[in-house]
Amino acid sequence: MPDPVVLLGPGRSFTTVAAGMLGQHPQHYGMPELNLALGDTVGEFLAMTMGGRNGLAHGIVRAMAQLEFGEVTARGVEEMRAFLHANRDMTTRELMAALQDMVAPKAIVEKSPAIAADAHFPFRQEQILPGAKYIHITRHPMSAGRSMIDAKWYTMILRSPVGDSWDRRMDPPVLDPQVHWFEAHERLLNFLDTIPADRQMRLRGEDLLADPDTWLARICAWLGVDTGPAAIEAMKHPETSPFARPGPQNAQWGGDPSYQDNPALRPYTIKPERLSGPLPWREDGVGFADHVIEMAQFFGYEDGGPAQGG
Repeated sequence: MPDPVVLLGPGRSFTTVAAGMLGQHPQHYGMPELNLALGDTVGEFLAMTMGGRNGLAHGIVRAMAQLEFGEVTARGVEEMRAFLHANRDMTTRELMAALQDMVAPKAIVEKSPAIAADAHFPFRQEQILPGAKYIHITRHPMSAGRSMIDAKWYTMILRSPVGDSWDRRMDPPVLDPQVHWFEAHERLLNFLDTIPADRQMRLRGEDLLADPDTWLARICAWLGVDTGPAAIEAMKHPETSPFARPGPQNAQWGGDPSYQDNPALRPYTIKPERLSGPLPWREDGVGFADHVIEMAQFFGYEDGGPAQGG
């Protein structure tokens, strides 16, 4: 059986479409956002997804319902939610192992941007899905920031206490997605420093979307799965996943709402983006902080977009 695959990256970094594509490989099973790394036990996970964070639990109940019943219905979701509450002492590692057994001999493909919100979550992800291969997805901080601001639902995340999105050099602090972009990637880089090099890959999302045939073949070769034309073609249709669109009213999400409104791999052209100059979402003329520019350059971005040959 192939190794499970975890895509890492903050929200609005093309992780949803990338995971959707990889999840449609014949040797893979693409999951919605499971978010199990939010807790060591099912009970801790449930506590972390109460109230306004209820949407973070939609993915796991949708996945369980799909695997148990072959479809996701409101009744199936409630049955799976009741199962979780009745098994609060189960570890999230045990729950993930049960999911992997249900999809075998396929390997799980999963991405949960929420794990980038806390320094401990990525390490718990490694405990939950040991031996996984990690693909770190990046996006130019200018287009990523613009996308975060344009998506009103994501702006609500930025404004939340866990958003890490306030430029506190200013008085009063200014909402700025570059802070969120940097903090999330820094946590992921610190985690990946502990993972063997042969179990991780860094990928600019722009490159994947602009040339999916080339990059999907490279990723599959690295993962050790089929690189044939039928497998590549299947991955170019992420919309065929049962999790690509909203679920029933009691578990609608489990992924990026913007993507689920129109899930498809669309033609993409890399557009020039700046690392210098004022930021379009700020009114004070401030640009990217030096450490943000340095990280972007480390990822291979320059004024004008990705560096050539990366």
